[in-house]
Amino acid sequence: MIKLAIFNLLCQEGDVNLVVDTAIEGVDIPPYLYGRMANFIVGNSPSPNLKTDEQGISAPMRFGDTKFVCYFPWAAVKAMVSRRAVVNFPPDGEKGHEDKSRKSTPPLKIVK
Repeated sequence: MIKLAIFNLLCQEGDVNLVVDTAIEGVDIPPYLYGRMANFIVGNSPSPNLKTDEQGISAPMRFGDTKFVCYFPWAAVKAMVSRRAVVNFPPDGEKGHEDKSRKSTPPLKIVK
C-alpha cells in the first residue's frame, strides 16, 4: 500500500500530521470527534506505541486527561503533513491528476 510506504518515509523525519475523514467506516476515535475531517499528530513522541500495517494506523493518544487507542484505516487518511512534505491523496476510486487530464483531452484527428 502506497500510503503505508509514504507514512514510513515521513515518520523517519519526525511526527506526522494525519488529516482523517472520521466519517469513514473503521475509524476508532473518541465519539465527539466523529463525522468530520480532523487532524491527528502521530509519531514516536506523541504516540510511542504506534503500530502500522497494510490496513491502517493504530496509535494511543491523549485527549485532555483521557487516553484512547485510535485507529485510522488508510481509506480514511486524506493527507499527511511532515516538516518537509505535504501529501494529499485523491478520493478513493479517483485516479491521479494525470489520468483525469488524459480522459478530458479529445483525440487528435488528421485534417487534410
